[in-house]
Order: sequence, then structure tokens, then C-alpha cells
Amino acid sequence: MAQEKVALDFTKDEKMAILEWCRELLRATLEDKPEPEGPELKGNGGVFVTLKKDGDLRGCIGVFDWSRPVKETIARMTKAAAFADHRFNAVSLPEVDQLEIVVSVLTQPEKLEGIDKIVIGRDGLYLVHPKGRGVLLPSVAVEYGFAPLEFVENTCRKAGLPPSAYADPGAELMVFRAPAFSSQDFA
Repeated sequence: MAQEKVALDFTKDEKMAILEWCRELLRATLEDKPEPEGPELKGNGGVFVTLKKDGDLRGCIGVFDWSRPVKETIARMTKAAAFADHRFNAVSLPEVDQLEIVVSVLTQPEKLEGIDKIVIGRDGLYLVHPKGRGVLLPSVAVEYGFAPLEFVENTCRKAGLPPSAYADPGAELMVFRAPAFSSQDFA
């Protein structure tokens, strides 16, 4: 089966519906109510969901998995970002309306042909190493002003490895794209 190289594309109305549905999922979970049905979405996809509060990271979890429906993956990652990111306490009900929700729908990763091929702001990095895995979304390089090598080194650090681990035997450094949309886009 050929790999899909482009992320799923959603209309503005679909993006708005997805973001509102994510917020409703969080409310329903916290209020112990049935999950809302959400918008009709077709296709499978890897997804990251990032939550921010007052501009600060509040949770971020994603998955490189194209075997499941994108709608299911968005729901799982929304709840995981809010309640299972070990770096943060679980999101509380009063916080739900204060959160910026960012959904990134991923392309399938491809082997990086050279650090000089990285396009900051477009490319994300995925390191698969015998001793760990690390992922940084394209927005991270922009936010921190990373040059390509710094981006690679920080992806290694994210995996809990030394900055040069990308060059180790058995390490594979891959590039992907992650078109993102945010609740702030429609505020």
C-alpha cells in the first residue's frame, strides 16, 4: 500500500466543528456525561493535540497511526493531552473554556535525506532510536528559533538521548508535516 504523503485537509467549517467538539469532549469527560457525537470525518490519520493556557503549554500528546479513523484519533489525543500528559496535572472543568486547542493532522513520516533538507516551520521531526523515540512538531522549531541542527539535537533530547543520537547505529530520523489549526484561529 502506498504511503499517503499529504495530511487530511478539512474545510474551515469542519475545523471549527472539530475544535468545538474537542472542547465538548473535555467537558463531557469531566462531568461524567456521554461523549458528544462530533462532526462526520472521513479518512484515517495520525494526530497531535496541543493544549495551551495563557500561551503556555498545558498538554500535548499525539500518535503516528494511520490504521484508525482520524475522528477516533482526534478524540483519543484530545483526552490524552488533557488527562494523560505526565508533565501536567489533569485539566480541570474551570480550565476547559480557557484552553487554546490546537489539532495537527500529520503526514506519514519519511526518512530525512539530510539535515540541510529540513525546512523550519514546515517540517516536524521524528526520531526512532533503539533507546527511545522523540517527536517535535514544526511549530516547536519556530517557537524556539531553532536552526535545523538545533532542531535535530532537541528532538534527540526529547527522546531522552544525547544531542548526537540521531547519528547512532539503528537510529532513524524522519521528517513529517503537521498542518495545524487552533481555536485561536477562529476566536
